[in-house]
Amino acid sequence: MNQKTLDKRLKDEQEFHNEIFESDIRSKEVGRFYLINDAIHKDYEKFIFDRPKDRVYLEYGCGMAKGNRLARLASEGAIAYGIDISDYAIENLLSKANEKNIRISYSVMNAEDMTFEDDTFDVIFGTGILHHLDLDKSYSNISKKLKKTGTAIFIEPLGHNPLINRFRNKTPDIRTDDEHPLLMKDFRTANKYFEKVDVKYFYLTTLAVPVIFKNDPPKFLLRFFNSVDKVIFALFPFMRKYAWQVLIKFSNSNKN
Repeated sequence: MNQKTLDKRLKDEQEFHNEIFESDIRSKEVGRFYLINDAIHKDYEKFIFDRPKDRVYLEYGCGMAKGNRLARLASEGAIAYGIDISDYAIENLLSKANEKNIRISYSVMNAEDMTFEDDTFDVIFGTGILHHLDLDKSYSNISKKLKKTGTAIFIEPLGHNPLINRFRNKTPDIRTDDEHPLLMKDFRTANKYFEKVDVKYFYLTTLAVPVIFKNDPPKFLLRFFNSVDKVIFALFPFMRKYAWQVLIKFSNSNKN
């Protein structure tokens, strides 16, 4: 990728995310689908909030989370950092943290080329960020910035399910041209930079619930379909790639 193309891509991503954060159009158009994802966030937060005191955390693409996790981590004794490509999001997060007197270091930064010292972070975490990035550059940079004993954890969408992809094609206004929901080969690419790559799959039959119930999907139905999905993914591994989201953990950095 030449520098002009890279600069244009970063500029487009910044402008898009500034607009998304300011208008909140994404939650208006697809928010009902995110009402079903408690299960993946429960696992995600269980890891993030496990013994945070004195550990160094980076939220990688922090704008969407609105500072809530970093604020909790800081209140529990963690050293908290957040980066995002959106200057609009960072300005708002800084203002919010200052108002509440919460110590969090926020920066507008290119996630593919972070300016932190190597071996800085115990935990790097993010939601829906990797699929906007050049994965080789992102994986390499994350690997370098993690401590050898550190772990990165992400929630990301998968790109194999034809029905989900059809829906994505019908909602171009809430996506960028450079988005690329992850494919199975992208996990193999991560093995160049991490000795351990763990992937857990979520949401296949569960996606029927927000189609039928646009608001307040019944919890018992979500539990039932989440259980069905677990059985499907366990008995039929070839079906895993058709999941909507994955929880990925990267550890044991190769420092390439």
